[in-house]
Amino acid sequence: MTSKRLQFLLSIAAMTMLAFSMAACGNKTGEGSANGDSLSVSTTQAPSDPQHSAEFITLRIDTIYKLRNNESCCSQRYMALFNKARQISEEDGTQFIDSDHWVAGQDIDEEWSYELMSINNITDSTAQATMNIHNYSDQKVVLDLVFERGSWFVDNFHFFFEGSDYDGDGNSIPGSEGMKETDEVKEMLNYIQQVADREGQEAEATIDIPRGQRSVDAAIKAARKRIDAATGD
Repeated sequence: MTSKRLQFLLSIAAMTMLAFSMAACGNKTGEGSANGDSLSVSTTQAPSDPQHSAEFITLRIDTIYKLRNNESCCSQRYMALFNKARQISEEDGTQFIDSDHWVAGQDIDEEWSYELMSINNITDSTAQATMNIHNYSDQKVVLDLVFERGSWFVDNFHFFFEGSDYDGDGNSIPGSEGMKETDEVKEMLNYIQQVADREGQEAEATIDIPRGQRSVDAAIKAARKRIDAATGD
């Protein structure tokens, strides 16, 4: 048997195993999976190997949501940004994430569940998965996925919810009600930048104080010299 034919048969066998595994998955508490009859899929020049199939991505997401662990489930880029924001948070004493992004909430319902609704835009390196997370209520979540280290990892979380925009004092802005999107990577980048800007302003203020004091001292000394010269002392 030629190596090409053997590789072809192995690919067929892998796809068959994925199909049987998919048939065994269901919507279970805390570890739901996609309904094979309702899952929609779109691709954009995706390669034909099994790891880039909707079936493989579905099983990978099922594994991710059983683990719900950042280090095991998120991309290298995401973890580098997350760890940077966490380090700043610990040093600064402020909070950059106030909810669990795996269950889309602060409190966790013992009967929380999830369902994979669609897999979109599959390419050789990226894909998107649309989820329905039920944690006391239903919430739409979109995962940006990236293919690295031989598998798929979450590169970003997008949350969608009904709500209002708020001003700096925490008051809702009239007329701002509607569907909102929270881009977690963007939120972390904004947090890092805001802390850096504030620390920069504080550093400038610390530097300016002695400079200003030196200017005052110099002016006092100059005035005293003028007084002494005028009085002949």
